[in-house]
Order: sequence, then structure tokens, then C-alpha cells
Amino acid sequence: MGILVADVIARPVRGTAEKGRLELVDEVLLCSGGSAANTGYVLARFGIPTAVIGRVGQDGFGDFLVAEARRHGAESLLIRDPSAATSATQVLVDEEGERTFIHAIGANARLVPGDVPLEDLRARGARLLHLAGYFALPGMEGVDGGPARDLFARAVQLGYVTSLDNVWNARGNWELINPLLPHTDIFCPSIHDARHITRAHEPYLVAQKLFELGVRRVVALKMGAEGSLVMSREGESYQLPIVPIHTVDGTGSGDAFIAGFLAAWLRGMSLEACAKYGNAGGAMAARAMGAMNGITDWGELEILAKQIL
Repeated sequence: MGILVADVIARPVRGTAEKGRLELVDEVLLCSGGSAANTGYVLARFGIPTAVIGRVGQDGFGDFLVAEARRHGAESLLIRDPSAATSATQVLVDEEGERTFIHAIGANARLVPGDVPLEDLRARGARLLHLAGYFALPGMEGVDGGPARDLFARAVQLGYVTSLDNVWNARGNWELINPLLPHTDIFCPSIHDARHITRAHEPYLVAQKLFELGVRRVVALKMGAEGSLVMSREGESYQLPIVPIHTVDGTGSGDAFIAGFLAAWLRGMSLEACAKYGNAGGAMAARAMGAMNGITDWGELEILAKQIL
């Protein structure tokens, strides 16, 4: 549940084009993106029955994202919104794989808690509710974080495990996430974002501060080239390195980390194993262009996870 985006990816982009000039690149790809789509579709690839909830427009990009949900094996609960365009991002990838984004928020801004059929999905056996893209979902944030807080509180009452990921907060009001954390079982921010939320720096202290803010069970910090730090409220912790791979494009790596972690969690694996499977998922995504093109299946994820000592 969360942000869904049509990603238009161009690579390699060499510098900034002058006005009126045509600059050539090797390839331009149209890919499904947005952290809800990325995480949900990777979970489906890893064998977890998944439904994806979000809003898209009545336009060509919306048609594409609906078709992509079906293609990736996820149940589509996408709402076609005639009043907003589908969210889209132009991703400019340079020769080193670094990315620059040009984004139109579109229909994602109109996603609200009432779009989420909690009771129906729970009756059908849903066990986990993942909200992806907080800080880019105004309808979930409201003025004080209340809409998402109330959604997660109800989900906990119904017996869901709740999981949360956020995106960069360009407005700087990081405290808007705080009301949601006491109703969040698993929180998976980047270390960069988590430092802004907690005003701490050292990763272990950052995780501890997040528990003080109310996270219920697990903090999983995505740390890029430094791997990840995963900690439970009881103090069990693992800081693990990345899987050694040739990085082509980091698009979706954090989302694939979350998918690997949650796929292992839903299979009842240990916290250490969940961290390893998360790192392996992130490595899969980074080895090809786009969020999904490097993702295969659970079997290869197991092989990659076993390479992490």
C-alpha cells in the first residue's frame, strides 16, 4: 500500500543538456516504480501472496501500472482516479549509476485510509500491512499524522503485523511520522532518513531512539554500501554487509531489501536470517536497470543470502 509510479529511466546521462539541444543516451525504459509497487511485486516474486493498494489516473501510465501489477503476480487493488494523473518520475542515471529524479506526485496524493479494505483482506487471510512511501502521501499524513496512525492502530487491533517505509521528506517536518511509530511493528527507514527523524547519528543509537519513539518490534536500517543494521526491541541486533555484486542501478534496492526481509519474516525465520535475506534482495535489484529487472525468485534469494557471513 502506498506510492505507485511510472518510472521513465534514461541512461547514461552525461552532464546537463543545454536548452534546445538533443542529448543521446543508450536506452530509455518505462518501468513500474514507487515503493509500494516495488516492494509488493518483489514479495510476489519471492512467493508471498500479495495485494497492492494505491491510486492511479485514468491515463496511459495508469493502464501500464495496472497491467504491471497483474504481470508481476500481485492482486491489483488499484483505484482508477479520474481527477488526477498517474504519478510519474523521470530517472536520469549517470555513468556511475547515480540517479537524479524529476517527479510529479499525481494520484498518490489522493490515497486515503478509506481506500484500504482492512477487514475484508484480514478475513481473506492477510497477515501483514505494509505502508510504503510515507511523506509522499498527503492523504495518509493529514496535518498531524492522524490518518495513517488511525489506519495502523485499527490494523493492529485486527491482528495485522504492521510495516512502514518512508521516502525523503522535502518539507523537513520529520516529526509527522512520530504518531505512527507506536502502531508500527517493523520500521525500515534508510539510515539517512532515520537520522533526521531521531536527530541521532550512530546507527545503534538511531535504532534505540526509534524504539523510544514507539516502534513495537523491529527496526531495520538500510545503510547502502554499508549493508544494514537490524535490531529488535529486546536488543537482539545484527549489522551485516552487502552481497558483493556489480551495481548497475540502485533503483528499488531499498524496497527489495524490505521485500526480502518481510518474505523471510512471514516464513517465521530468525531475525538474523531476515536481515540476510533483506540484504540479498537489495543486491538483486541493484544488478540490473529498474527496480524489478534483477529480481528472480526465492530460490536464488536463498543462495545469495547464504553468501553473507
